[in-house]
Amino acid sequence: MAVWRSPAGLTMRLPEERNGTAALAALTAAGIMSGLGVWAMRKRTRPRFSFAGRTIIITGGARGLGLGLARQLGSEGAEIVLVSRTAEELERAARDLQTKGARVRWFPCDIRDPAAVQTLVDDVVNETGRLDVLINNAGIIQSMPFGRTTNEDFAESLDTHFWGPLHLIRAALPHLQKSEGRIVNISSIGGRIAVPHLLPYCVGKFAVTALSDGLHAELAPRGISVLTVTPGLMRTGSHRNVKVRGHHVAEARMFALADATPLTSMNVERAARKIVEACRRRRARITPGRQARAAEILNALAPELTSAAMARAAALLPGEGPAAGDQAIRSRDLQLGWLSKLFPTGAAVRMNQPVAADEARGWRARRP
Repeated sequence: MAVWRSPAGLTMRLPEERNGTAALAALTAAGIMSGLGVWAMRKRTRPRFSFAGRTIIITGGARGLGLGLARQLGSEGAEIVLVSRTAEELERAARDLQTKGARVRWFPCDIRDPAAVQTLVDDVVNETGRLDVLINNAGIIQSMPFGRTTNEDFAESLDTHFWGPLHLIRAALPHLQKSEGRIVNISSIGGRIAVPHLLPYCVGKFAVTALSDGLHAELAPRGISVLTVTPGLMRTGSHRNVKVRGHHVAEARMFALADATPLTSMNVERAARKIVEACRRRRARITPGRQARAAEILNALAPELTSAAMARAAALLPGEGPAAGDQAIRSRDLQLGWLSKLFPTGAAVRMNQPVAADEARGWRARRP
């Protein structure tokens, strides 16, 4: 019997027969043990990665999950670069971060414009001297039955969720390669499982999920890690930023209520912590939220059952509504009645989100 010794010091006796089934099985087991041993040794000796001093671009960073990520990374000493289309929201977010001791810069930019994106990245590198992490978080939400969607709805979703991140990745790649940096693409569970009444949104998220998964493999040889994040609903306060068509009030109420409770959604600060930790560890995928993970597993194991459940859910959702349903309306411009008391208004205030007038009145009345 021959003796095999792994790099980690593990030993195994191997049969002398080189062509037998026993020898093949033993060699396979030896390979697995070797890999596990090396992995364990590296895990013990590898220091915990720190974001201190790293330059991090966060798109959609002025509010919601983007702001939550900025707070988490800023507390670790990172140089935060907030990007959004709205200068006023950026200023408020920057002041919030500065009061917490974070180092922050902010740049208004429409990520759908490749020239503007290139200027953004050039300016960031010129000012900070480096770029270490790119977080593609900017997004929009559209809730409507397919019969009321337009081609423009799909184009808007693709422009924001796919083309914007692609423009940023191309512009940032030379700098990330120098720092062996990290890319984080915030997709959605709707980027792995299509959800009724969210089809334009899901199409955009499916596209960025495919891009992100593929880039993880292609950029690994360059030392760049790519993390694909597919969370479920989070209480980010974005429940009144939804663009709705069809039965406007019913669509807006449905989305806001789904986003309101711990049974159906996840705390945004907890999601931000999990994403930051996954980025630190250079993971490939993460699906924050028990509900989203359960749906992902069910879809992988029983796709027909998942499809049947989605069809059942679609039958219970509001229909296409009257002809006026073709009009797109922001949820925050609608009066949603007493149900607005159940919405996560506190999260909206905390995460720098616009608050609808009906919610603001109720919120002030409930505050001590």
